[in-house]
Amino acid sequence: MRKLMVMALLLSAGHFSNAQSKTDFSKQYIDELYKSGSKIRSLSPNDTNFNDLEAIGRSIGEANFVLLGEPSHGDGGAIQMKTRLVKYLHEKKGFDVLMFEADLYAIMFGLSDIKDLNTIDVSAKENIYTCWTESKVSQDLWTYYKNELKGNNPILLGGIDSRHAGNFSKTKLIGNLTNIVKSSQYNVDSEAYRKLVKDLEYILQNEFSSKKNGVDKDNFNTELNKIEEAVKFSSVDPRQRNLWLIEVNNIRNLFDLIILEKSRDIMMAENFIFLSKYIFPGKKIMVWSHNNHNVLDVNTYMSFNPEFAKQWYETDTYKGFTYFGTEIYRAFKDQVYSLAITSGSGNFSPAFFGKDFFHADFTKKAKVPESKEGSLEWYLKTKKTDILFIPLPNAQGKPSGYPWFSSRLFDLGFEAKMDYTSSFNGVIYIDKTVDLNGQ
Repeated sequence: MRKLMVMALLLSAGHFSNAQSKTDFSKQYIDELYKSGSKIRSLSPNDTNFNDLEAIGRSIGEANFVLLGEPSHGDGGAIQMKTRLVKYLHEKKGFDVLMFEADLYAIMFGLSDIKDLNTIDVSAKENIYTCWTESKVSQDLWTYYKNELKGNNPILLGGIDSRHAGNFSKTKLIGNLTNIVKSSQYNVDSEAYRKLVKDLEYILQNEFSSKKNGVDKDNFNTELNKIEEAVKFSSVDPRQRNLWLIEVNNIRNLFDLIILEKSRDIMMAENFIFLSKYIFPGKKIMVWSHNNHNVLDVNTYMSFNPEFAKQWYETDTYKGFTYFGTEIYRAFKDQVYSLAITSGSGNFSPAFFGKDFFHADFTKKAKVPESKEGSLEWYLKTKKTDILFIPLPNAQGKPSGYPWFSSRLFDLGFEAKMDYTSSFNGVIYIDKTVDLNGQ
């Protein structure tokens, strides 16, 4: 990697000394990245000889938070690879918490507390998107989770999403909220509280089809502020109190997401920061999410092209746009490690959320788009690469100074030339992936 870093510095110096240079250094950069890569023997979760993953462990180093990305929620190969990584990180690197880009309340107050192995599968499928729970490629993950529950070092589950999409949230949240505020000596019989409950029920059931004028905005937030204050000074168990304070704020986030259309990424980051500090202090955490959420430098997207960058600033988009990864990187710096996955060919499932934004349509199958000549995926395919881990230089969180290259690292269907080095710490390339059915 030292050779790669020296090369990049020289290229950067050359770039700034000759602003008119048209030389495209991405080809040389990709070649150096390839040379620094380490082959991965298998993406099969059943392969528990982890010596081929040690290069990833060395790259992670002392980071306590590892973001496990995927180029599409319908990329079955990425799900299998991530399951194997969860095993490795749990058994060899001391990561004991697995947080999903999924319903915080349904997981933290429901699924994570279930010890009956016979009911875990049903609860998981009802409360976490079915691409990660009901798909054939995800079954090894849940088998492993249940097996670890029987041992002395179980995996702890968490959720970071402000979307209350799980069945547990839709059926249990309001009743449990009423119980906790009653125990905090809050008046649940007031007209203001009854209106809050009515509006919350409306949002939970209608979600993205909710009307902005369908709720009383002022009352909703005023009541939540009062409830937050009451819970803050309640006498319940400190961990439960902290968890409910996080959830009260998460309900506020739900309102902002659905009614005010604010950034979901910044809400997920806020949830993660609270959970890591107050519920899982000192724990090493894995986050299961999409590559696009795990971007460590928000400016990377702006590097798409000059016209986009101009519009980005003229419309003030940059003031509100962010990524989950960017926000937690700002909070924890090098404690965060973002690992992206990309696929070169094969099948994937395009309807991974279905019409209800929750249940995957497992009957749909599509081909991975063909990579354009010169892209990272195209290059690795020409090298007849099977599965490869590529560590990126330590230059994340701001414009890296390294050459931009073309790839699909942000999403399986979005190929662009951008500063990916600023966004991710490492990349796993899978030559031929599968859909959610494993085909």
